[in-house]
Amino acid sequence: CEMKKLKYLLAVGAVLAAVLLGGCKKDPGTPPEVLLDGTSVVVGAMTPADLESEGWSLNDLGNMIVSLPEKSWTSSIFLEKEEKSYAMLVLVNDSKDSKFAKKCMIEELKFYGLDDSNNDLNISINGVNPIGKSQDELKEIFPDLEMDDDDSDYLFHYLKSGDYTVMFEYSEGVLSDIEVSHKFDKSYQTK
Repeated sequence: CEMKKLKYLLAVGAVLAAVLLGGCKKDPGTPPEVLLDGTSVVVGAMTPADLESEGWSLNDLGNMIVSLPEKSWTSSIFLEKEEKSYAMLVLVNDSKDSKFAKKCMIEELKFYGLDDSNNDLNISINGVNPIGKSQDELKEIFPDLEMDDDDSDYLFHYLKSGDYTVMFEYSEGVLSDIEVSHKFDKSYQTK
């Protein structure tokens, strides 16, 4: 009788473990709402081809990157509109075949020079253009912002939601760069 109880308890434990492990799916999070000159860009869900009808094009700065081999990624391509560079892209080809770059997934948007040459970009993250905002203003706008408490000249503040991250970089107290990213397999080869 004790053996039956033990078997029963083991069976119940195994079922509970299967339910708990099977039901514990990680929350993928919510992608940040990014608008570039009024065009919505969703990292992890869009390709540059999705943006062509809105007047966006790719510029690989002469690197001749037309396609990406299977299971690869690149960060050598810029998204442009009317010959103005808005963001550097990280494009990922997670398929088993070569793919045209414009058909690869946008996994990261990186905005540079926001304190200088690109301080006039028309961008919005979750309804706010963060360019020119102080760190205190940014914290007020985004209450969930994880603030870097380092005392160096370069500070990194993060908004996180599951597999999505927005990183704000401040250089000597001024917003200089923003990176909007979706987690991807970085073991893929780079091009």
